[in-house]
Amino acid sequence: MKKILIILSLLYIFISPSHAVNNEGPATQYSINMTHLEMCETGSTESLCLNPVTIGIGDSGAIDIANTVAGATAASYGSLASIKFGVSYSYMQVTMKRLISIAGSVSDDTNTCYTSASDSSISTAVAGSTSSSDLATVNLYIGLTNNGNGNNMNSISAGDGTGTAQAVGVIDDDDEFVQFRGPLVAPITLKQGLIPTMTLAFGFSEALGYAGSDGGCAATEGETQGLYGSSPNVSITISY
Repeated sequence: MKKILIILSLLYIFISPSHAVNNEGPATQYSINMTHLEMCETGSTESLCLNPVTIGIGDSGAIDIANTVAGATAASYGSLASIKFGVSYSYMQVTMKRLISIAGSVSDDTNTCYTSASDSSISTAVAGSTSSSDLATVNLYIGLTNNGNGNNMNSISAGDGTGTAQAVGVIDDDDEFVQFRGPLVAPITLKQGLIPTMTLAFGFSEALGYAGSDGGCAATEGETQGLYGSSPNVSITISY
């Protein structure tokens, strides 16, 4: 069986106020829910998915991307049967729920902050604990609700492709879904008679983020300080 490995790095880029520090750390549990997956034609950019074609739709169910063997498939989602033959695709666009379940830690120069308590408020970052014995799986949201989140992502009001998307880099605190784009290592063009299958695997080494004025584990109103969901990586394997 011929396999084409396409690696897509979907990295959230958070730009915080100049006085703040941002650190990222690994997760020991990281459960996500994908809701929509699209291929983007060549000519797309990190801020634009050109002529998107849906290849996966519907709630994927919770996928714990931190508890799979390195390189193993965490989930199979979608099919490439709907994309056009002879058309080149160079980007993918993924929509997923902002609310995730995660356990992990983030370190700075002075201490380590562990996830310890949930806060399901959509516009509030989460406080942690400096004690490893408090480590727990918590619910928190991906991103910080501001205008400086990088051109490869934005929030969206619905997860099925019908929602209203915010401008690039913007996460609105009313939106339950996030949409982000990443380039394929090389464009792919399907040929007649070859309908491949697709599987996805994930990485989680920088999945938990902490924003704050001095590190530590506190959280403040307005998401200027606290824990948030950061940057999972996605590997796409296409097999004929």
